Amino acid sequence: MPTSAKPDSQRWLHAPPSVNTVRVRIIDSTGNLAIPATVFLEPAGKGHELLNGTTSCFLIENERLGKRAVFDLGLRKDWWNLAPKLRESLGQMAVSIKVDTDVAEVLQNAGVSLDQINDIIWSHAHLDHTGDTSRFPSGTTLNYGKGIAALKPGYPDQLDSQLLTSDFAGRPNREIDFGKSTLKIGGFPAVDFYDDGSFYLLDTPGHAAGHLCGLARVTASHEGQGRDTFVLFGGDVCHFSGMLRPSQTRPLSKANFPGASLRVADIVDLNALLKRHSHFPPSSATSTADSSNPVLDTPWCSVSTAEYSAYEDPVTAQATLNQFREAFDEADNVFVALAHDNNLLLKDGGKSVLPTLNDSPQQDINGWYEKGWKDKLHWSWLGELGKEDKYGNIKPMEPHVVGYWKNGKKYDSAAEILHQVEQQETSAA
Repeated sequence: MPTSAKPDSQRWLHAPPSVNTVRVRIIDSTGNLAIPATVFLEPAGKGHELLNGTTSCFLIENERLGKRAVFDLGLRKDWWNLAPKLRESLGQMAVSIKVDTDVAEVLQNAGVSLDQINDIIWSHAHLDHTGDTSRFPSGTTLNYGKGIAALKPGYPDQLDSQLLTSDFAGRPNREIDFGKSTLKIGGFPAVDFYDDGSFYLLDTPGHAAGHLCGLARVTASHEGQGRDTFVLFGGDVCHFSGMLRPSQTRPLSKANFPGASLRVADIVDLNALLKRHSHFPPSSATSTADSSNPVLDTPWCSVSTAEYSAYEDPVTAQATLNQFREAFDEADNVFVALAHDNNLLLKDGGKSVLPTLNDSPQQDINGWYEKGWKDKLHWSWLGELGKEDKYGNIKPMEPHVVGYWKNGKKYDSAAEILHQVEQQETSAA
């Protein structure tokens, strides 16, 4: 059943109707990781050798019920205290690592007491999403998808575990059971988290065990807009917006580009840009006026199928991503917020485009539709690609953060930090 009538020119998400909404605020987790792009996507063209991954988390508030939840916790500030198996892997893979503040600190600095957080929701159990749950009171429930419980009890109780005992211990744990729900949204199994139609969790497999997305209803028809609008927390359904875009609904043609998009002002030759499309030879970019040319509507890149891919099941992950694109990213009433979309934290003229809890604690993103933020950020991912000079040379991607950071000090390698930690652990044993 559609949420409301829509003009023929628009695509609208079909979701169960409800008058209930949640308030959504973005949390900049302050984490910065630079990792080779081939871990996440293919092909990784020139100028896209790295993915500079910030991580956005989300504060969700059901004001009617007086409930608050945090969706993902980012990378813990003291990343060197991850389980040994995991910190070694991170140190070997990452080109740079820096985390300034734990999400718990961001909440407290914004005047949100941790006692007010009823739930933590992990999109999945990877290190840049699990954060440090031990910072939260024992009354805060940890929610996760299918298969995560098998990772218990965690290190040090289980020496080869990738998670910590403290991630789970001392609080209620809840596995989201999609088998008990007959609800589907966008073709994905869904659970009504608050049982009032304001916030749903979606089963989105492929990247990691128990991967979840969150769908927040942020305006409802009764509020005067005549439509329902949503924010979709994408987790790691993909790691770069160019894995979703362009699409058949919004091709990379002169009619659509640049539109209102920010960060693309220096892209003046669309044909030259299309010659860099990862999936096609340069000769394919013959005309942006030919609407049948697949270079215009094929996503820039796909899920990595490399042996070292970050996706546990790349085939399933790509199928999930294709369905996700059609159901949500192409829907005009859904704002897609991927965990590692750097453009959620984009600044324009020195000012953040979207408000964050860090800088504007009282401002939410519920009004994204009226403010046109979806259109403003739709093509901004193109600004992350290496710049091309007048001779056709493409500048290699550089890490946003240089070095490996611990307690405000920069090190040249992660191995230096981990060696210190291992020595301290040996001395304490």
